[in-house]
This record gives sequence, C-alpha cells and structure tokens, in this order.
Amino acid sequence: MRNRLLTSIVAGLAALAFSATLGGQEKSAPAPSQADLDQPNFLPIGPPANLPASAVPDLSGDWGPGAGGIGQSLSLSDPGGRMNTRETDIPYKPWALAKTKTEVSPTGAGGAFETNTDPNIHYCEPLGLARIYMYPAKTRYVQTPEAVYILHELGPAFRIVWLNAKHPEDPDPQYWGHSIGWYENGDTLVVDTVGVNDRSWLDQMGHPRTEKFHLIERFKKVDDKTLTVDFTVDDPGAYTKPWPGKRSFTKSTTGFMRYQWVCSVRDNNAHFEKVGRAGTTGETSFQKR
Repeated sequence: MRNRLLTSIVAGLAALAFSATLGGQEKSAPAPSQADLDQPNFLPIGPPANLPASAVPDLSGDWGPGAGGIGQSLSLSDPGGRMNTRETDIPYKPWALAKTKTEVSPTGAGGAFETNTDPNIHYCEPLGLARIYMYPAKTRYVQTPEAVYILHELGPAFRIVWLNAKHPEDPDPQYWGHSIGWYENGDTLVVDTVGVNDRSWLDQMGHPRTEKFHLIERFKKVDDKTLTVDFTVDDPGAYTKPWPGKRSFTKSTTGFMRYQWVCSVRDNNAHFEKVGRAGTTGETSFQKR
C-alpha cells in the first residue's frame, strides 16, 4: 500500500510539473514538402572507415543532470527557450520555423498550461531524442561487447546502441530509431542514430524533426563525476544544415528507478478533471480531442 501511495504521489507531482490541460484549440501547422524529404543527409552515416580500436571508457553508474543539464531548448544560444524561433544557431527551413511557432510548450518561457500542443502530454508518446535528457531524471549505461544499453529512468525507456554493426539499408521509422556506436580516444562513446519517426519534439520548445533525422551523440567522460553529450542534429527535411547541442550530467549516488516516471492518459485525464478544468474552457478531456 505504501509503495502504491508513493507511486501515486510521484505520478501526481509529475503530472503537475509536466502535464497540461487542453482548453484551447490546437493550431494547424505546415508539413514538410516532398522536396524537403527527398534531400540526402548532410553528414556521413556510421563510423569512419578504418577506425582504429580504442580503449573503452567506463560509463557505468547513474547519471543525473549536471550544470548545463535539463533546459527548455536544445539551442546552445538559447537554452532557456526565451528566444524561441529567433535563435542564432538553429537553421530552420521555412516550414519548420512556421511549425515551431504553432507549438505551445507546457513549461518555460512562452509556455501555456492550458493550451499546450505537447504530443507526450496529449498521447503519452515517448519523449524521444534529445528531449529525454531535459528532465530531472537519471540515466544508466550498461556496456557489453555487443551493445551499450541506455536505460532512462523517465518513461521508463531504454535504447540499444549496437557495437560493431551497421544500420539497415531502409530502417522502419520508430520513436527511438536504430542506433549504432563505437568508442574513440579512450573517453568517448559515439552514437549514430537514423530511422526515427517525426512524432516527437526535439526539446521542450517543440522543434520538429522529419524521417530524414540523423543524430550523432558523443558521450564523453570528462572525469569520474562528469559526463557530457554533444549532439549534432542533421535533418535536411527540417533544417538547412547540421546544428549542435550539448548537455552535461553528474554521477548520482541516490539510486536508480527510485520512482517510476510513467505517462498515463488515464492520469492525465484525471489531473485535468480535478485540477485543470477551472482554468480552461471548451473540451474537458484529452481523449476527446
């Protein structure tokens, strides 16, 4: 009973922090043109040819957000999201800029609790890449000779990064895509991901992605207590050139999976009926939209 109560309390706190009610009307947004989607990727996919063997860094342990962690936007020039759509480092295509302007975040600068358009809150769809790193939850890395398993406390969700492998020639688009990896310089795990669908936001601000999305992550162990990840977003369907992002993590000693960060449409509806109704008008249920 105590565990069930604790889970309910945590679910309620999570709903208060990250859920939103839906009193406003969702705005229509443009879709990418076929010409956008037909463009080839800008960056090569997979490891460089003849990559020499490298020492394997020990990424074990539980890693929580450090300095430069969490944040609202993947933009390095605007991590707080206060200049959304006016950042200096996100090279939008016109349709992607227009779509970002229609999205309403549930939190942060410009966010609106009542009228958010967040697919995670509306449909409990996975947060995906790289948004999964923008919450105060921990990540664990399990390294084997065959693969690195990235376990996210939030979700809960996990990814498999295949070592000594290649991407399928035509991967089916999925929420987490298909990831392969390799080690460099004795301190870095490089992860190359393709085959991702277009349903999740890149960050809290609603930056879009297409099925041309290609993400490179470089996890670097700076010291025993610090891990950084440098992102390269390569999506020629939505952006005119690749652009960077970064997050930082600190090793945690408080344990993994102390709470279950589970998204539930049932709980979102209950939260709306009990808390959100008074502040909204119009439809009163996520499932009615």
